[in-house]
Amino acid sequence: MSDSLKHYLPEEVPDHLFTQSRLSRMGLAPTAEHVAYVIYPEQRQQFKLFDISATRKRKQQKGFSLVQKDATVEQILAERKRELEVRKIQLEGNPK
Repeated sequence: MSDSLKHYLPEEVPDHLFTQSRLSRMGLAPTAEHVAYVIYPEQRQQFKLFDISATRKRKQQKGFSLVQKDATVEQILAERKRELEVRKIQLEGNPK
């Protein structure tokens, strides 16, 4: 990993950084490049993180989508907290 950007484990991600899919669920689009990564070592995956202060409201698309586009920051952070609790249980039950 020669990238100079910061890499966070899921439980370390600051509350102002979100993945592009989470921003999209809040109806936001990034206006700047990603500022960090969140890494999931057990899955060997990483995702770009964007600062919420560098976003804009998405234009409303016509048509039908099953994806929620009006989530609030608080809802997304509560969701993140629940996911971390599940992740902790899974990792404890599956030691390496």
